[in-house]
Amino acid sequence: MKPVVVFSALLVLATLLPGSLQRNVENPDFKPNCLVGGPDIYDPTQAEKVMWFDVNLDLPPRQRFQQIAKAYKNEIRAVFDVLNYFLTIIPGVNAWELIGNVTASALDKGMIMNPYKDEVLGIAEVLEVPIGNLVFLNIFYEMSRFCTSIVAQTEDNKDLYHARNLDFGQLFVWDIAAQSWGLTDALKKVSVNINFFKNGQLLFKGSTLAGHVGVLTENLAMKPHKFSLSMNAKVQPDLINVAKWYMGAYENTDLQFVMYFERWLFENCDTFQVILLKTNSLLQCAREKIAGVKLLTGAYFILGGVNPGEGSVLVRNTTSVQFERKLFDGDNDWFVLQTNYDPDKNPLFIDNRRDPGNACMNKLGRSQVSMKGIYTVLSSKPTLNKTTVHTVIMSVTKGYFETFIQKCPNPCWAF
Repeated sequence: MKPVVVFSALLVLATLLPGSLQRNVENPDFKPNCLVGGPDIYDPTQAEKVMWFDVNLDLPPRQRFQQIAKAYKNEIRAVFDVLNYFLTIIPGVNAWELIGNVTASALDKGMIMNPYKDEVLGIAEVLEVPIGNLVFLNIFYEMSRFCTSIVAQTEDNKDLYHARNLDFGQLFVWDIAAQSWGLTDALKKVSVNINFFKNGQLLFKGSTLAGHVGVLTENLAMKPHKFSLSMNAKVQPDLINVAKWYMGAYENTDLQFVMYFERWLFENCDTFQVILLKTNSLLQCAREKIAGVKLLTGAYFILGGVNPGEGSVLVRNTTSVQFERKLFDGDNDWFVLQTNYDPDKNPLFIDNRRDPGNACMNKLGRSQVSMKGIYTVLSSKPTLNKTTVHTVIMSVTKGYFETFIQKCPNPCWAF
């Protein structure tokens, strides 16, 4: 039980800290810098640096992700090294090994559902790493994503763009020489795009990190010409629930990890909305599933469709929708921008990406909504910061999908 106690204590501390830092003030040393109206920084050829892989969901689960694991074996092991090094901060305790052992025990008890369990086992075989640490890495992404998502409608209502910055790695080993976070840099090297196929047909595409079997929509994912989805973690996620999960409190329940639910949604929900002719009622498929699923942690689900106005942010707790923001519903109604805070809560004063992001989108204007325009906003500080791993931009209506590895030049805020 000792590793669970150690891990739980860290999680409790993490949930308490943000509450003491919530003030809506501007950081005086790192002022926002919106790049809209400046030189053209959008270069679509840079997106070619992030590799594409095909994952065949008709293959046995253990085989599905092994080609990616083989291609990025050294890079994924480097991510392990950063986490192992960081966890040596606990004197006399090999926390990385302890966490791996506890997570492996959870796997043995069937607390990770299939096919994801077998998929992770297949990756571990290739990487030759402890299975518990690899599973923990997948779970870890559930708890620590700081991101900015945008859905925006063009002026002519013909196109809708969905984009997201993945911010990850804050507080994990600052490299003084490189002026960057060690974990963030390691994750940039494992960023990949995936086409998911089933029955010989493209089912959906998404951006994620090699070694992970969900979609970090995790960074962003879409069914071309149907719908798109990204998920942002809450700044104060339900980490106590994760600790309880480790202690076996949720065995034999229907609680789901967000990252695996996202993938299930793309495999099983075909459209943003479904018309039931027999009852003549409109049900929004993706929104209905998101609203009803029981989750281990709360999150923000950002949805986009193909028809005008099909964009929303669903604020979820573990059991239900707390709030929903929609396109064309109030201020800034041609776009929605979501970071990691509830709409009625001020962001941390050290992490206010929301207000500068909204201001930069308004400076862009609806007439300039495009791949180039949204990329410029997401490359503006502090939306772009030292933890930004990559930016994903896509158009569901046109089928565009581009991922860019990011770098924030100094002076740049660390979070």
